[in-house]
Amino acid sequence: MSNSSLVGAILADRYEIISEVGRGALGVVYMARHLVMEKTVAVKVLFGEVQKDETNFLRFQREAQAASSMSHPNIVVVYDFGISQNRTPFLVMDFVEGTNLKDILQRHGKLPIARAVAIFLQMASALEHAHSKGILHRDIKPENVVLMHTAWNPEFVKLVDFGIAKYVNEPSKNSKKLTMDGEVLGTPAYMSPEQILGNKLDSRSDIYCLGVLMYHTISGKLPILGINSAETMSMHVTDLPKDLAEACPGVKVPHRLSRTIMKTLKKHPQDRHQTMRELLIELENYRD
Repeated sequence: MSNSSLVGAILADRYEIISEVGRGALGVVYMARHLVMEKTVAVKVLFGEVQKDETNFLRFQREAQAASSMSHPNIVVVYDFGISQNRTPFLVMDFVEGTNLKDILQRHGKLPIARAVAIFLQMASALEHAHSKGILHRDIKPENVVLMHTAWNPEFVKLVDFGIAKYVNEPSKNSKKLTMDGEVLGTPAYMSPEQILGNKLDSRSDIYCLGVLMYHTISGKLPILGINSAETMSMHVTDLPKDLAEACPGVKVPHRLSRTIMKTLKKHPQDRHQTMRELLIELENYRD
């Protein structure tokens, strides 16, 4: 069964594939219907078959394990993981109806301070929970932030795609190392210097990536951007971003908020917030 022919198929005798809705780091995401429960779900199917790419399969399995170990309202819920009759791995999660932050920024350029901070608070809370489980996201970017309209919040955040998630202290026993020394995974414009250099990562790397997203959301500009991916990655290691007041002179960014965001973008992890909780508290009290 090829990825291109899954629409209309029945996966694992219980999930009817209805339509393709997107593509993540490791596979295709479909809208599907659970035939017994009559519930709409999202099914993510790995690119290729198990035997053809064991490393990607193990990364995919880790995504399922990581996501299913977390329980937070702002993190997408994973219900099921399996391998189809055709040896194609899949995982089943909440079907999130909403608009991702990338599309919103493309439409509006940047967001007002209050609206942006409401999104940042939810993201920081979700990432604090992930970190408490020993899980780093490693691919924080606007397309992985989905905003839903709910009865209690017009922009309720769902953090998605833990496809390249990593356990901070990944057990070496009975497990295969999925990130080779020096291998770079992520999106260049949103990567931390230590991620680019292939150094050991901890929660402070996700703090930097969230800082890039916060800067972009408020200013409408990326803090670091070269003419290509290689230059962008090099600049993340060596170049300092413009202060927010200089990057978006028409926006009155509260001093404390600007100071908080610029601190997340420090080159050395020891100069940033040391925990996502520390960052969350500052975001809650950003007003001058």
